[in-house]
Amino acid sequence: MMFSLVMIQPWFAVAGLASVGLAIWMHLYQRAASRRMPISSLRLVPETPPVARNRRKIQHWLLFLLRTLGVILLGAAFARPGPSTGNFSLTGGREAVVFVLDRSGSMAMGTTEGPSVWEEALDLVRKRLVELHPQSRVQLVCFPPTETGEDWVSPSAMRKVVAGLTPSLAEGHPLGALREAAEALARFRSDMPESLDVIGDLQRLGWDEIDTLTLPEELRVRVSQVGYPEAANRGLSLRVRGRDQLRRGAVVAYGGPSALVVRDQVDGGGDLVEWENPLPDDVLELPYRAPTNGWVRREVAFLQASDGLAEDDRLFDTFYVTPEIPVYLLEPHPEREAFLQTTFFLQQALRPTEGEAAEDSRFLPRMVPLDEAVGALLDLDDREAVVVIPPLANWPVGLPAAVEKTVRKGNGVVFFAGPELQPQDYTEDWATLLPVRLGNVLSFDRSLTLPPIGETHPIWGGLSEALRRRLRKAPLKKRFALEPVAGAEVTARYADDVPLVTLRPVGSGRSLFVNTSPNRAWGDWPAEGALFVPTIHMLMSTVVTSTPQLLRNSPGAGIVGVPFDIRVDPARANVPLRAGELTLQVDAQGWIRNLLFDRTGFFEIQTEEGLAVRPVAVNVPPGESQREFYAPAILQRQLEARRRASDSDGNAPTISLASESGWWRWILTALAVVWLIEPWLALGRDRPTVRKGVES
Repeated sequence: MMFSLVMIQPWFAVAGLASVGLAIWMHLYQRAASRRMPISSLRLVPETPPVARNRRKIQHWLLFLLRTLGVILLGAAFARPGPSTGNFSLTGGREAVVFVLDRSGSMAMGTTEGPSVWEEALDLVRKRLVELHPQSRVQLVCFPPTETGEDWVSPSAMRKVVAGLTPSLAEGHPLGALREAAEALARFRSDMPESLDVIGDLQRLGWDEIDTLTLPEELRVRVSQVGYPEAANRGLSLRVRGRDQLRRGAVVAYGGPSALVVRDQVDGGGDLVEWENPLPDDVLELPYRAPTNGWVRREVAFLQASDGLAEDDRLFDTFYVTPEIPVYLLEPHPEREAFLQTTFFLQQALRPTEGEAAEDSRFLPRMVPLDEAVGALLDLDDREAVVVIPPLANWPVGLPAAVEKTVRKGNGVVFFAGPELQPQDYTEDWATLLPVRLGNVLSFDRSLTLPPIGETHPIWGGLSEALRRRLRKAPLKKRFALEPVAGAEVTARYADDVPLVTLRPVGSGRSLFVNTSPNRAWGDWPAEGALFVPTIHMLMSTVVTSTPQLLRNSPGAGIVGVPFDIRVDPARANVPLRAGELTLQVDAQGWIRNLLFDRTGFFEIQTEEGLAVRPVAVNVPPGESQREFYAPAILQRQLEARRRASDSDGNAPTISLASESGWWRWILTALAVVWLIEPWLALGRDRPTVRKGVES
């Protein structure tokens, strides 16, 4: 191995060598020493012959060499010499460089043409580190974030940090990493030039708010893309499901059509049900086909292996399957044609299609003639059920009492408004069940029916954003002025603050009043099937109170590296649970908050004794399957455009300017020895010589 020497400040060494000429001049051109002495005028002292005033040769070689060595050592000490640690260019000088490295799941993609994308990225980082001056200072910021040690270190120290990194499926945002890098550079107070080096596959996901980024004004930016952006990648992800949506889940496929294999297993030990599904479109909705109730573990995978990123070729889901809930629709006009009945649209919404797709509904509608309703409700067993009462002009004498008895046992009742209702009689006979007192009929005078509906809405928060916008403009025409009774809660309102949905607990059950008609009498809302069907399902779910139904509404799948919540039986509140190495706590409502997993697959929630509580599914972040990329030149220009002058504050990091080598300490030690010897030799040379027998 060839040994090479480098210097941190080579110009000091050059100045030291140039100063050797000063020592030569001192010894060649210094004048002869002379002294004036008083003598007698008799001139008895012989005249001294004339001699040359300048010496032409060095008389004291040892002193000359010592002084020359001192000048050289002084320059070398400031030059900070040391052994070379890489093939870097001395012309670039020291730099402060922040590397922003993408270590997301997509960086683990393998190729048949060479190293994996991650290995290519690491090789590029190592190459950049070798090219840097050894006295440069570097910092590494990764997304997803990871521990990278001290803030500012030498290139050689950073090479050790980089060697221990691996890709991660956790969630990471490039803009967050860039903001962290910008803050670090703003705090770095030094005369070193500052650089930002972005390395990754440059997927577009996560760069939407790049205009909000601010970088230091004089920053040098370099963007490097690794991998093969043109390579195809097929992936699967689970569409986020709202609270009690009609569908249990949908599979989103990326990268071209391929048949899927679906495997369902109940409670881990049940029969495995497997079938193939063609993939005609990008989104495939999958019903549950197994006949058994309980926790279902579902795995969906491509029929054929796809590419080098295996993590997104499978997805996992888990959900709780309950018995179908019977919904008794009290029909005042059973003799009419089906499409003319008051409850026709409700029947279609609760069982929207025939055949296999009908299994997607958890409700089993049953049309009950009004004159048979009392007997049907009295014969109702303890199984959970919902009773739907449409707007009625008349009702059997014993019906209010029969419905109240049914609700107090833990069932639900849903009332709908309509033109048939007579407010005074209705309020009196159903007073023990109704959550409201009815007033006059009101018309709409606004274009928007409902106020904005957010994701946290107690009933319709699980709808997609598009459906929530459509629901705001639902074509409704009339409603009642309402006054909630004591203990009732208004869970949805019209845009003018009139209650739309009001809820009241009755015994162990719930009573719900919906302030619009279930048919087209007070608006064309029921005619919009894509909107009417999921909203009716959510209304029915609001009055369901049993633990299995609560678990059925609980999300069962999360994303690796992203905290999420799951639900268990509320009876396990304050009972310690575990999932692998994790210790879990259950709140009073049965929720386990902020679960966080670092890999995909199924995980089992268990008691400390090992009893199964429920499974949890964890998947790859959906964005890792998307193959949309930035061109490096475009992203670099966008980052350069974000450079702004800004005032930095905060404490500056401690930057060591000492050489990586300890040679300079030995040089200073040698210089100190020279400075001790040189005066002793100089004084010995200049001491006058006195001859014997000569007196002055």
